[in-house]
Amino acid sequence: MSRFDDFSTVRWFRRCNRTAQIVLALVFVAAINFIAAVQFSRFDMTEGRRFSLSPESFAYLRDLDEPVEIIVTEPPENARPEAKQIFSHLQRLLTEYAYAGRQGGDPMITVEYINVYRQTDRAEDLVQRYGVQPERENAIIVASGERYREIIGPELYEVSPDGESFFKGEEAFTSAILEVAREEPLKLYFTGGHGEMQPGAVDPLRGLSQATGFLKQRNYEWEVLDLLKAHDVPEDAGAIVIAGPQTEFFPVEVQKLREYLDARNGRLIVLLDPARQHGLEDLFYDWGVLSDDMLVLEPSEEFIAAGGDMLVSRFAEHPITQLLIDSQQRVLFGLSRPVRADPGARIDDRITVTPLLGSSDASWAERNYRQDVEQRFAEREDLPGPVPMAVISERSAASGLGLDLPSGKLVVFGNAAFLSNNRFNSAANKILFFNLLNWVLDRDSMLTITPRPVEDYQLTVSRGELGAIFLRLLWIPGGVALIGFLVFLFRRR
Repeated sequence: MSRFDDFSTVRWFRRCNRTAQIVLALVFVAAINFIAAVQFSRFDMTEGRRFSLSPESFAYLRDLDEPVEIIVTEPPENARPEAKQIFSHLQRLLTEYAYAGRQGGDPMITVEYINVYRQTDRAEDLVQRYGVQPERENAIIVASGERYREIIGPELYEVSPDGESFFKGEEAFTSAILEVAREEPLKLYFTGGHGEMQPGAVDPLRGLSQATGFLKQRNYEWEVLDLLKAHDVPEDAGAIVIAGPQTEFFPVEVQKLREYLDARNGRLIVLLDPARQHGLEDLFYDWGVLSDDMLVLEPSEEFIAAGGDMLVSRFAEHPITQLLIDSQQRVLFGLSRPVRADPGARIDDRITVTPLLGSSDASWAERNYRQDVEQRFAEREDLPGPVPMAVISERSAASGLGLDLPSGKLVVFGNAAFLSNNRFNSAANKILFFNLLNWVLDRDSMLTITPRPVEDYQLTVSRGELGAIFLRLLWIPGGVALIGFLVFLFRRR
C-alpha cells in the first residue's frame, strides 16, 4: 500500500492544505486592506452631496505648499446638546479635509482631537501657544508654522429669516486654511503724529495691542506711518487705518491720502472720535461722506451696556455685517458722532455711499452737546434716530470697454473706541473688525461656497414597531444561517 493511501498521511496533507489556504486568505485580506489604504475612492451618495467638499475647496487645497494642522477640543460629557451637535458636524467635515489633504501624496492637512480633561499637557500647550480658554466646549484652531487662526462658533452657522439653520463650516475652514497658509502677509499702516490710538500700546482706552495681536494671528503685519515724514504712501500698503486722531491732518497729508485713494485705488479706514477736529472734511466731501460735529445720544436702557457703552444692533445687510446679523450679536461702542452720506456733495455716478450701522429709533444726534444743560431732541437742529454711525464709500472706474472696474474704498466710523483694548474682547467687535478688513482688501469674495442646510434625521417608533422592524430585518440572515446549519447536519450524515 502506498504512503498516499495511508489515512494519517492524507490527514497531514489536508492540514497543510488548510493551513496554506488560511495563510493565503490572510495575506490576501491584508493586501486588499493595504491597497485600499493607499489607493481608494470615496463616493458621497447623499442628497446634494452633503458630506463632500466643494470643487472650489479641493482646488484651493491642492495648491497648498505648507502643511496645515487643525485642532479641535472635544466637548465634555456633560456639555450642552448644541456643543455635541457642533462637534458631530465638525467630525464629518474634517474627515473630508483630512482625505482631501492626502490626495497629493504627503498629508498636507492633519486633524487632531484633544480631550482637555484627560490630555492636560496638550491642553496647557493650547493655552500657552494659542491662548485657548480652557473652559471652551468647542475650541477650533487652524495653524501652519507660526501662523494660526481660531474659528469661533458664529462663523459656522447662519439662520435664515424663516428660521432654517445652515452650516457654513466649509467656508470657514477653507478661508482659515488659506489665511494661515499664505506665505506673504498683508500689511496695514496705522497713521501717527496726530495723537492716534497706538497699535502696540496696552493702555485700556487708547491702546490697540489686542487688535494688532488679533491681526498677527491672521497673518497681517502692521507699521506706523507718519505722512509728514513719508514721501508717499508705501507701495506695500494693503490699507491705511486712521484710528482716533486728536488733532487735524495737514493739507499736504490729506493730499497724499487723496492721491492714494484716487490714483492707486487705495483702501482707507477712518475711525473718528466725537468732539475732535480731524481736518479730513475735504477728502470726505470728495467721496460723498459727511461726519457732523454732533454726538449720538441713546436714551434707551436696552441699548446701553452695564459699563455705560452703547450697544449697536442695527446693521445694514452687507458682507461686513452679515455674520453679526445672523448671530444676533451687538457691538460694544463708546461715544460716537454721526457719519452719513453728504446731502450736499456733488453728484458723481461713480460713487456709492452705503450706511453700515446705526443707533436705535429712540436716539438722536445732538448738535449742542457741549452745553451743560439737559439734552433734548430739537427738530430743527438735531438728527433724528436711527442715526448712521458708519458708512462705506466706493468709487468705480469706468474702463474703455464700458465695464465698471472696482476702484478705491473709504470706510468712516464715528467711533474709534470699539477697537480699544477694553472693548476688543467682545466677540462682536472682533467679527466687525475682521470682516471690515476682509471687505476692504477684497477678500470677502475669495470664497463662494454655499452653506449647507442642517438636517438631523430621527426615527421615532414604538416598542411594538421596533420589534416588528427587528423581525423583518432578522428573518433573511436568520433563514440563511438555518439553511447553512441544515446543510452541515446533512453532510455529517
